Amino acid sequence: MSTSTNGTAIEGIMDAFSSYVFSSMPTRLIYVPEMRLVDRNEVFKIYKPAVTAITEDDLETFSGSRSREENLHKVLKDKVKFAMFSHRWLDTGEPTFQDMSKSQKDASKSLAGYHKLTKFCEKAREYDCELAWSDTCCINKDSSAELDEAIQAMFKWYRSAAICIAYLACSSSVSDFAQEPWFTRGWTLQELLAPEKMKFYGRNWRPLSDDPDDKRPEAPATAPDDEKSSLIASPLDQSDILTAITRLTDIGLHDLTSFSPGIFRVHQRLRWASRRTTTRIEDVAYSLIGIFDINMPIAYGDGQRSWFRLMEIILQQCKSWDIFAWAGEWSPYCHAIPRSPKGYDAYDVHSFVRFSKALDMGKVERRVGETYHGLRGDHAFAMTRHGLQMKIPLLYVVFDSLNQVATIHARTPGYLGQSKPRNLPVRVISHGRVSGAEIYCLGIVNYNPKGLARRNHDMRSRRAPCYVSFSLSIPVTDRG
Repeated sequence: MSTSTNGTAIEGIMDAFSSYVFSSMPTRLIYVPEMRLVDRNEVFKIYKPAVTAITEDDLETFSGSRSREENLHKVLKDKVKFAMFSHRWLDTGEPTFQDMSKSQKDASKSLAGYHKLTKFCEKAREYDCELAWSDTCCINKDSSAELDEAIQAMFKWYRSAAICIAYLACSSSVSDFAQEPWFTRGWTLQELLAPEKMKFYGRNWRPLSDDPDDKRPEAPATAPDDEKSSLIASPLDQSDILTAITRLTDIGLHDLTSFSPGIFRVHQRLRWASRRTTTRIEDVAYSLIGIFDINMPIAYGDGQRSWFRLMEIILQQCKSWDIFAWAGEWSPYCHAIPRSPKGYDAYDVHSFVRFSKALDMGKVERRVGETYHGLRGDHAFAMTRHGLQMKIPLLYVVFDSLNQVATIHARTPGYLGQSKPRNLPVRVISHGRVSGAEIYCLGIVNYNPKGLARRNHDMRSRRAPCYVSFSLSIPVTDRG
């Protein structure tokens, strides 16, 4: 317990402070006034006097519909601010944890990346942050436990920061974003989405907008007529930054400003990741942990298995079929998932025309012999030790090799609930056939990805739908 200057006890303030430091803040930070690394215990010691001096008036500043616990967290976040750094590493010369230790601190000043680090710290001070975090030197990578915690908690740290400083070294304006390496790196995806407040700096540390927070545009103040022209002509327009990022990344404005982590809209998020690369293959998976809000063991040396482990966890909770809308090489550990996120860049799921528009998959019926039996489609699926398990409609297919057309026999709901036969002709671009077998279609996807008509000479019309089916060949002698 602490006592404020007006004598009113601040119930639970020190417990809340301890929880904030040891649960919401990074393991190590740069104490900017002295440019030295401090751990959580030192942070607690440095800021304890300031926290002890917090008054009920301070809490009232953050009052409203929030609970007292939330008010305590808000006031502590305001009193003990830290800044996070987002940047692309230099090929060599970034100061490490060992370089910033007392014994080597002077030598680290000659490193090429030290100037960048000091500029970041200068910008942090401008945002009233005496604490700053950079992934180059604030993680002791010789400690597997510390590295593991940093990877698991990094999204939360960026979300808790007072400001995220992003340095786009190759950009002088938003027009350079298409060539900016920062937008191609795996880790910078969560560094873009996680922060609540963010400031972009370009080449030579020039701000890329006039706004203090590039995620929260401030409406321009009303100006006299003679000043309006200068406002309109200003090249530093915050809205231009968000617009440029959205056009470049396909990430919508809401996600850029108010992203919610979790296992939903999985295909879309994996598509964002498909355009990015990482130096280490394991980081393809580890850089997505925070975005999907999951926990998984960190094991460098795991290679492509790390991606499989991530997808295995996602598949256990994902309920959306479009996670299987990918193309390209499959994982060596499971053919139901792609080898990497790049498989998701093949299709824009919004261009899919659901097959249910042609057939009501909830009431589709299949033919067995000469009899039709009802078969309800099921969107549920599960990844088991035997592989992917799902229930799917089984439809009889007749293939006309002369005309290169397959006819799918099914029934759809008719007038007053009466089902009626429906034969859906599908043009076959390529096929394989097992002699002496009947073909049953296990799954059909109706898709028309952007650019498909240009790439495939067999498709004469862009408007023509293209179907992909996974077929089961059953020898006639095996029919029971």
